[in-house]
Amino acid sequence: MLCLLLALLLLLSPAEAIGGRYPDKQHVPVDYADMLPVTAFDETNLQSALEELRKLCGRHSPQGTNKETLRRIEFLYDQILSELNMLITKVSLANVQYDASGGAAEEADLYLELSGQHARLFDRCYQVFSDLAASPYREVLDNKAGEGTAQSLLGYQGMTEEEAALWEEEERFIQAYDRIMSQGVPVQVEGEVWTAASLAEADVDGETAQAVEEALLRERERAAGEIYCQLLQLRTETAAQTGFANYADYAYYALYNRDYDLADAAALRRAVKEYIVPLQLRLLEEIGSQDIRSLDVRSRKTGEEMLDDIQPFIEGFDNEMGKVFAFMREHHLYDIEYDEVKLFTGYTMALPAYGSALIFECPYGDYRDYGDLVHEFGHFNEMYHGTQHDLWSGFSIDVGEIDSQALEMFFTSYAGEIFGGRGGEAYTRVTLYDMLNSVLDGCLYDEFQAMAYQDPDMSVEELNRLFKQMSEEYGYVYDSGMEEDSSWVENSHNFQTPMYFISYATSALSALDLWLRYLEHPRQAKEAYLDLTALSLSLPYREAVEKVGLRDIFASETVPALAEELEARLDGEVLPSADRQGELVTYIFFAAILVIVAFGLWLRVRWARRSRTERCRWEEMEAWSTQRGKPPWEF
Repeated sequence: MLCLLLALLLLLSPAEAIGGRYPDKQHVPVDYADMLPVTAFDETNLQSALEELRKLCGRHSPQGTNKETLRRIEFLYDQILSELNMLITKVSLANVQYDASGGAAEEADLYLELSGQHARLFDRCYQVFSDLAASPYREVLDNKAGEGTAQSLLGYQGMTEEEAALWEEEERFIQAYDRIMSQGVPVQVEGEVWTAASLAEADVDGETAQAVEEALLRERERAAGEIYCQLLQLRTETAAQTGFANYADYAYYALYNRDYDLADAAALRRAVKEYIVPLQLRLLEEIGSQDIRSLDVRSRKTGEEMLDDIQPFIEGFDNEMGKVFAFMREHHLYDIEYDEVKLFTGYTMALPAYGSALIFECPYGDYRDYGDLVHEFGHFNEMYHGTQHDLWSGFSIDVGEIDSQALEMFFTSYAGEIFGGRGGEAYTRVTLYDMLNSVLDGCLYDEFQAMAYQDPDMSVEELNRLFKQMSEEYGYVYDSGMEEDSSWVENSHNFQTPMYFISYATSALSALDLWLRYLEHPRQAKEAYLDLTALSLSLPYREAVEKVGLRDIFASETVPALAEELEARLDGEVLPSADRQGELVTYIFFAAILVIVAFGLWLRVRWARRSRTERCRWEEMEAWSTQRGKPPWEF
């Protein structure tokens, strides 16, 4: 019977039955509007706590620790992290306000001031905590931040004035790029100076308008390209100061906590070109323009209306996620409505002072807005539950992007409720196309940037030719005679978050792996996904996916297998994956247990009936018998 119960529990227990998936965390119920306006950060209390902690570490007793001092150090540690949470939150809110204003000067200055404080004060905290790590009270660091933290901080050197100056200069270049992309650059056409604003107000013929538009586009892309060339030089200098051969290697290691390197990425890119490019081209041919137009028409809704459509899916997917979604809506923790002033971007920012997060979107106005909102809520849910402090976070964005992109794929199962039967099928195909596009573009921009940082002296024209050459390997098609493509400057990640884009490729492949499992075994796939959202983002990507049972996309057989399974899906076939074969063996094993248990029960019943028959026979013996013999079961 114990075997039977164990088998039933393993086979039938839902993911929701697993309690304690997320750690306890306080979520302050404050509306986004009440967090504004964003003000400067007063660092007085933080600096005072840091100075007191530094002095306590410097005058510790050589005989060992003191309980009163230990309690004070623990209090100061908590105070420092609390103050940093407020600083991080102000930086996040200032970033959103900067993008919402289109990079306006006042918002730009506040964001630059706060982000500068962020870099400087984090550096100061590491220096003081390095003193704590060298003191007898180092256990405070290991107990509160994780085993090994104290050891990792020993000998921390801190940011030099030159490094701080490079960081600030980089931020100014990024803001210059933002202004160019949002406001454009004036051009002269037919003896007259034009801007995007003046063209919008002018009453000119179509030919002139087209000439001005083309000139504005060319000049904007040229100016943005020049900014990128300056960033290449600046970032190369940053990498050299830290001992790296080039900035691409530096970014992989120092910025994104990756457990794979450029050589691993190069092998992945080759597999993607061979197996994913043909699959995406097939999807492109099969997706009808009429279906796309129909989806776009049905998607002409406000952000609130889209959230109304998405909420039932989230609530049905997981009860806990449904509560998070309701909290987000109740406190309006998003800025998702269209505004022509907004910078064209989208993201989710953590608000650790409130224990929550905030979504920012500049919507397209078509079906993609549904996927973007689901995508960003995947990030919101992870940040809502996450407890690791930014001071210690390793920032494994590859893991975070699975949280968002897998949820996008799961959402396709609900698309028919919003777009109708045929619309739901079309939405699934275009979402799959977009996910494959994330894989291709993730590899393309990673390869493009890696080449640029390995040869940082390239001109804008050389970069344009390089991008055109590389993009053709990923399925891009150009008109004959076209030798350059400057559209890469439209991708803000190249400027704002260098070498980030490969994370879209790795996570998209893992998201597709999860989705394929979800189509066959939704309960198990959902459990793996929810377990993944509960993992700290400091856990490296390959370790995290292995922990929840996903395939290693860097293994030579994985990308071909995924492509084959996806193609079979498009053909209407179902291929048994290794996971399904393993589950089949499991089911056979448990079925065998059930048969054995049933056979044992049958034998017991048969023996019990025989025993009862024998007992009745003995009880019916003649009354004259003065002494009964013992029944056979008592000998």
